Amino acid sequence: MNIYETVPYLKEDNNQYPMIEEFLLEGENNPCIITCPGGAYWGLAEHERYVELFNSMGLSVFVLTYRCHPYSYPCQMLDIQRAIKFVRFNAKKFGINPEKVLVAGSSAGGHLALSSCCHFETVEPIGDEIDKMSARPDGAVLCYPVVSLTEFTHQDSSNNFSGFNDEIREKYSIQKQVHKDMPPLFVWHTLEDQAVDVRNVLTLATACKEQGADIELHIFTKGWHGLGEAKDLPNVHQWVDLCKNWLKTNNFI
Repeated sequence: MNIYETVPYLKEDNNQYPMIEEFLLEGENNPCIITCPGGAYWGLAEHERYVELFNSMGLSVFVLTYRCHPYSYPCQMLDIQRAIKFVRFNAKKFGINPEKVLVAGSSAGGHLALSSCCHFETVEPIGDEIDKMSARPDGAVLCYPVVSLTEFTHQDSSNNFSGFNDEIREKYSIQKQVHKDMPPLFVWHTLEDQAVDVRNVLTLATACKEQGADIELHIFTKGWHGLGEAKDLPNVHQWVDLCKNWLKTNNFI
């Protein structure tokens, strides 16, 4: 389902169309989550969609196809903000609660989801009725997210998002931008991750502590990058139950 009538910044020679796929629970007033697969802002990883996982927890799921390379900022932020507004605007149609719209993301998708929690002011207004909705998520689930685009970053993600613009790298190094009005975050990572340094989430947690933002962080010893649900690593797979408990604690489910 397309989220724009006219896509801003669409390239004639690379016409990626941002859209959502909906996987809706029966009934009305369901909580929902918009998932952002990772892929270094170069592509989208199929195993990081989490449709069955979040459906089984009692959430309707929307998988966001956001623009990747050669697109850079502001396109990705426009796409996630538009998706959040689009879902809220169509809450009755989708049978969801507009006050329980969460985001989720892994790796670079985690950076995008996290960025929407920090920078929820509209990047560039579209000017239609959908644009009047809030772009602030109500919570976020972040799996081994890229947080920094400067220090200890994942360089491809940083380059592809920022378009090599140092001002954008700074503004979207979220550990430097945390504020108390962000929604609650559930975050997990592994010490062994060689692609996205665990210091990404450690500095995020420190910033949340300093700014009074709400975060629950779990760090597992073993596990490589891009694990998704981590079904083959029982110890890391615990994140699923921990996440469900977090959702219940915060009254999302």
